[in-house]
Amino acid sequence: MERKCKPLGYTWNLQLKIFKITTIAMMVIVVGFAVFIKNPLPMILGLVFGTFISMLNFRTLALTLEKAVCMAPRQAQVYASSRYFIRFIINGIVIFIGIKADYLNVVGVIIGLVMIKVVILATNLFNDKSYFKRIFIRKEEE
Repeated sequence: MERKCKPLGYTWNLQLKIFKITTIAMMVIVVGFAVFIKNPLPMILGLVFGTFISMLNFRTLALTLEKAVCMAPRQAQVYASSRYFIRFIINGIVIFIGIKADYLNVVGVIIGLVMIKVVILATNLFNDKSYFKRIFIRKEEE
């Protein structure tokens, strides 16, 4: 049974949107660090490093899912699981580097690694206006 698949890259516009919002959020946080922290450079470098690694992981996740959709279920499961563990190991290495490197603040690295997840959650949470209408506007009982 052959599956019809879309060509790779059909999620690129969504990825770009997430990357742009993540970059803007990172810049806002960098400005906040520069204003409110006494020695902001290690925190800023950690944040930038973690953010770019999380964006790289998000890109590899998108490519993995685009490829896995075209595979047989068992093959897709093995492929996606193996790629998941690779991304997991990369995150571990990045955190280890953040701990060992004097010029990086590990808290900044972790904030950067988590930031893209927060951006995805926030953009999807605030994207659906009907969701908020159902929460905040009560219908009168008949």
